[in-house]
Amino acid sequence: MAASQERLMYRRINSSIPRELPFRMLFQPVGDGRFLRAVEADGFRGLVAAVIDEPSYESSDPETRLVHRLRLADDLILLGAADGRVLTVGDQDDPNVINVASDEPFVRSLVRIGFASLPPVPPLDASPGRR
Repeated sequence: MAASQERLMYRRINSSIPRELPFRMLFQPVGDGRFLRAVEADGFRGLVAAVIDEPSYESSDPETRLVHRLRLADDLILLGAADGRVLTVGDQDDPNVINVASDEPFVRSLVRIGFASLPPVPPLDASPGRR
């Protein structure tokens, strides 16, 4: 669990823990669509903080946050190579690119390469009373 000025930024979870924060993510795949860790966070920055297990990530300056994303991306490139995958680091969304441009593209690229899983986005309620 991490707190920034008494505000919960992220916490590790399991399936029996009720939701407290809006974003949930699974990470560290173990095969067969299963993941070792689960977390919920207050936003994409909180998800990145949880993956790198660094509570001070949210309050870090942009350069420090980028360095953290780059370090994890480098580790994932090595893990990918062990599985015969060629991953690269960049600032764009491509199938084998870990996008380190900012927190949301980074998390989405982790999902794209199979390191993380986000729940599906629920469809918008199209009923007239909900517009």
